[in-house]
Amino acid sequence: MTPSEPGRRILLETPSPDRQGRTGCIAAGAIIGVLVGLMVGLYALPPILKSIYGEKKIAGGEVFEGDGRVIAVEAVGIASEPLGEPSPGMQRADVALRLRITSNKTWDATLADWTLEVAGIENWIPAASATTDGQPGFAPPLGKTSTVELRFIVERPAGETAPLRLEALHLANPRVRFALE
Repeated sequence: MTPSEPGRRILLETPSPDRQGRTGCIAAGAIIGVLVGLMVGLYALPPILKSIYGEKKIAGGEVFEGDGRVIAVEAVGIASEPLGEPSPGMQRADVALRLRITSNKTWDATLADWTLEVAGIENWIPAASATTDGQPGFAPPLGKTSTVELRFIVERPAGETAPLRLEALHLANPRVRFALE
């Protein structure tokens, strides 16, 4: 290198004024993208999947036949007096549904697979208890017809005066909706 030639300098990268502050925007965009993705996954995707892989709908009084099973809702009843105490500020109704079930295939359904849809209540109500042929628990025998009684506890605000309207019984395995009206 001659004295007249300028020497090489190592420049430390300093952001130009037009690029300064962009890293914050990129980080904020990434965070917002992750949050929007989570919201879509939690709230938008389940209804979309439910519409694609939806429940088989059985009209009131009809019988479900499929997946090696025959299931019919035989009776629906609401106890005249609740069997337990309601939560504070609520009124309670005890609902019983009697089903006739024949399963010719092993079935890993449990009590948690049964839910009750009630008009005016946003979330479906899980079954509280069951009896199979008079014995406690949900355990329909393989290859035989059995009577299963499901019990549900429905709680509504204490001031609710409209009559209790049961809309449907839902089974998660297989996905079936039994209309109750």
